[in-house]
Amino acid sequence: MNPAIGAGGHLPRWVLVRRYGLALVVILLLGLAKFLIAQKVISIVSLTPPERVVASGLLTGPAPDDADLEEFAADLRVDGVVNLAGPNVAEQVTAASLHQAYLYLAVSPGAAPTWAQLLYLARFVHRSTERGGWVYVHDDAGGARAATTAAMLLLLRGQTWATVSAEITPAALRLLGGHQRLALERLRSALDQAGRSPAGNPYAAARLEPW
Repeated sequence: MNPAIGAGGHLPRWVLVRRYGLALVVILLLGLAKFLIAQKVISIVSLTPPERVVASGLLTGPAPDDADLEEFAADLRVDGVVNLAGPNVAEQVTAASLHQAYLYLAVSPGAAPTWAQLLYLARFVHRSTERGGWVYVHDDAGGARAATTAAMLLLLRGQTWATVSAEITPAALRLLGGHQRLALERLRSALDQAGRSPAGNPYAAARLEPW
């Protein structure tokens, strides 16, 4: 024999009211979420090609167009853009309109950043990543200059070459030219022998610069 619940075996009115109220709240919340997503208040993060993600806070790739910069700002929280390809006023203007910090470094094809450029770059990256943002480093085609620069940034962060090699894709490392490989070797040597690097090493003054 099942005991009756409330009058006539029905649920008490206060229980029904409470259940209907909860159901209404859920429906309203779902509707609000749908509206916010449509208005881009809630961003749906699209998948970033894995070869672009070097480490937390650092992306590399080809020269972005306006749509790329807008997606980076909205979905990936890219707060800084580093251009290694060549002066691009239109790109700089778009980045400024999206409140993205912008840095142009003159690095010729086949070359690597100098120690002065690297030091300035590491501090630029730090200002973005310390606030939880990301930085997008690009050359013209997401090639050797971007890969070399990213590898150098990781070395300045204190990572070993084995770790750097694992985070930079093998395909990207194969793009590096002789001058770029030599620059990486000299930077590694300078960091390993802080204060004792040969005077002829252009990175002799290099030191760890965590970002």
